[in-house]
Amino acid sequence: MGHLNERIDMPQVFVIDDHPIVSFGLLALVKDLAPGVRTRQFSNLKEAAQAAVRDFPAMVITDFYLNDVRPDSFVGLFDTLFPNIPVLISANDAPVMSQLKRQDSQRFSVFSKMTPFPKLMEHMRHALDQAGLYTAPVHSIPAKQLTHKQTQVLELIGAGLTNKDIAEALNISLETVKGHVKDILERLNAKNRMEATVIYKHAQVHHTHDSQPQNA
Repeated sequence: MGHLNERIDMPQVFVIDDHPIVSFGLLALVKDLAPGVRTRQFSNLKEAAQAAVRDFPAMVITDFYLNDVRPDSFVGLFDTLFPNIPVLISANDAPVMSQLKRQDSQRFSVFSKMTPFPKLMEHMRHALDQAGLYTAPVHSIPAKQLTHKQTQVLELIGAGLTNKDIAEALNISLETVKGHVKDILERLNAKNRMEATVIYKHAQVHHTHDSQPQNA
């Protein structure tokens, strides 16, 4: 029973997103940056709200476009269901991001799923700091270095884009995208796209920490 109580008492971060690659990547990033927290994934707000009745989270990361939330009631619902904790919101279109940034609340912060990974990590660290959750570096996972274009492709995979979407975003052919994906999986020794994004983010977290100047 002691181990069970200790697990329940761990601070929690809820990730609410119905896209498997995106939600899995966010969960992995939280675990890398804050290894002392427990993460839970939900595909809609109703599931998360029900879980919060018993185990209230220290922080929430959520997609703005949830299937059970109207955009005009989003902020009000989260104010009611998750008061006084940081809420990190992903929203891809500029008008929505501008609307959310105008909210008079320091605890709501917004990022785009197209945000470059180092910038996304800044958003995540800031929200974790607001929640009072300790952040720490992780060990890197050895992998052959990716080219600039392969990195672009992998970051778009992590944002939930399909091969067709990536081809349009980078103005390259679908066959070129497929070739990049094949090379990425081989270079990272990854079984699939999801594992590739996690390996990449592990390595980036470690690289960012190592590149920061150390205090004398």
